[in-house]
Amino acid sequence: MSISGKTAIAGVGVTAFGKLPGRSAWSLQTEAVKRAIDDAGLTKADIDGLLTAPPLAEPLLLHAEQLGGKLGLRTNYLSQKFIGGATAVALVAEAALAVEAGLCEVAVCVYGENAKTGLPMLFGRAQMGRGQAPSDDIAYGLAGGPIMEARAAKRYMNEFGVTEEMLGSVAVAFREHASRNPGATYRDPLTIEQYLQNRYVSEPLRVLDCTIGASDGAVAVVVTSSERARDLAKPPAVIAGAGVAANLQGLSDPDHYTSYPGARSAATAYRMAGLEPEDVDVAQFYDCFTSTVLITMEDYGFCKRGEAGPFALEGNLKRGGALPSNTSGGMLSEANLVGWNVLAEGVRQIRGESTSQVDDAEVCVVAGQGGFHAAHATLLLTKGAA
Repeated sequence: MSISGKTAIAGVGVTAFGKLPGRSAWSLQTEAVKRAIDDAGLTKADIDGLLTAPPLAEPLLLHAEQLGGKLGLRTNYLSQKFIGGATAVALVAEAALAVEAGLCEVAVCVYGENAKTGLPMLFGRAQMGRGQAPSDDIAYGLAGGPIMEARAAKRYMNEFGVTEEMLGSVAVAFREHASRNPGATYRDPLTIEQYLQNRYVSEPLRVLDCTIGASDGAVAVVVTSSERARDLAKPPAVIAGAGVAANLQGLSDPDHYTSYPGARSAATAYRMAGLEPEDVDVAQFYDCFTSTVLITMEDYGFCKRGEAGPFALEGNLKRGGALPSNTSGGMLSEANLVGWNVLAEGVRQIRGESTSQVDDAEVCVVAGQGGFHAAHATLLLTKGAA
């Protein structure tokens, strides 16, 4: 069953991001859901599907059930999923499947977290540790995102001649977009010289190569049929294609460090949508690290192997470039909502509402990545038929 063109994101709800002391994850999630429903021009009574990603601060086994109860929803479809940073995109794909299959008519997908102020660092690390299954990675002492990604970045740079300036050009481009976004956490302009003076976290990755760390905040989206979405309050972002893929072999896979399962999830999404990489006008990558963006660009067919670095260095990720990307600032500058803020920006681009709006943006790709190169999800959003 193909969902191409049959469903759409009809509403987006976003809270403030950053440091929000006193806010619980629950309050952020309920605020985002209410904003998304209002944005779509619907009421709570219209919602009959709820899909959630449980927060680290309150990792309840029955999160979806409890949140649905707090919201006062009566649903015909209920689900919760967590595959790391791939969750947002994968959950929207699941919602689209549920709507197209007739399991529900209007679904809300939501994630919210108070990780900045409500999740003590040691507790957070303990949660992360429990989330990292015993594997070769742990056996080699590789724990923690920057340490593990630094090895991937180093191999990628050595194999393809990628320079630190090329990594830095990703951070500079996304910060330039964030400077126009009043909701972004970091908005001060960033130069490549400032980037090169920034300290290393785990060489070759600097602080500015890494996502900005924990953020408080929440994002929710409303998914319904394209037909119904066309009659609602805002222009729909039609789901043209979706794909989810995983590489579960860890370090034992020979391609682990230089290619993600994104190549397969993107291929599925392109095939479903009947689109090619050259049809994409704007991209929202899962930018946990600058090196992740470059490798994902190659997995998605925007550049050949080893050519994403020079492509980024030429300024092509900026507004006005060949592939403007992460136009809200992404996780490197806007907020770390585990890819949900990146998804929200993809919808804004299709609606024409971004603070770094790309002219005539008809097709936007959104990427999600979970675990350490383990899971990947791809979403292609379009304006669809008028």
